[in-house]
Amino acid sequence: MRYLIVGCGRVGSTLAKRLARAGHDITVVDESSAAFRRLGRDFGGKLVLGTGIDVDVLTRAGAERADGFATVTQGDNRNIMAAMIAQKHFNIKRVVARIYDPERSTMYRDFGISTICPTTVGARLMADSIMDQSYRSVASERSDVDVIEFDVDAARSGKTVADYTVAGKAQISIVVHEGRGIIPSLDTVLQTGDRVVAVVLPAYEPEFRKLIGSALAKAS
Repeated sequence: MRYLIVGCGRVGSTLAKRLARAGHDITVVDESSAAFRRLGRDFGGKLVLGTGIDVDVLTRAGAERADGFATVTQGDNRNIMAAMIAQKHFNIKRVVARIYDPERSTMYRDFGISTICPTTVGARLMADSIMDQSYRSVASERSDVDVIEFDVDAARSGKTVADYTVAGKAQISIVVHEGRGIIPSLDTVLQTGDRVVAVVLPAYEPEFRKLIGSALAKAS
């Protein structure tokens, strides 16, 4: 697969090296030639000097043949513009932009541009870590559902998936038992040490905390 990355900072360079190690054809665009040093001497991808909001630069970078496009510069405006050019001008199907502003991230996601907001993801993970380790949100940029993960302790052991399922509001999708993930049925019995992943509507999430008896609910 061919992937085009705009921005060779810490995130862009790490992403490029990760995809290259997986065997993909990678092109990186950045305005600073010094930024390419982060990729190391062994990086086998293509390097293009220029701005990611210039159609000519993206053409030289092979945007017309790209299967995916990620823009991770330091500026929200540049990332939004680059993503829109990739999507509208070059018709790249998979386009993702890093947006620091949570409101703008949500707005452009509603316009059909996939966005990652480090501000939102980081705050959510830190809140879960500081308040309750047994109940945590899984990093996700979806605004219409929350992905929740919790551990089964002695108090929850013996409960079934049905006990934590509320039609149209909360559903357990994965149970990890002894290191093996399974897709459970409603009568699957949970055991101490299991890890459970559930999909929950955001409006119902506070009630779901209470349903599973999380200490986090008592603190809120």
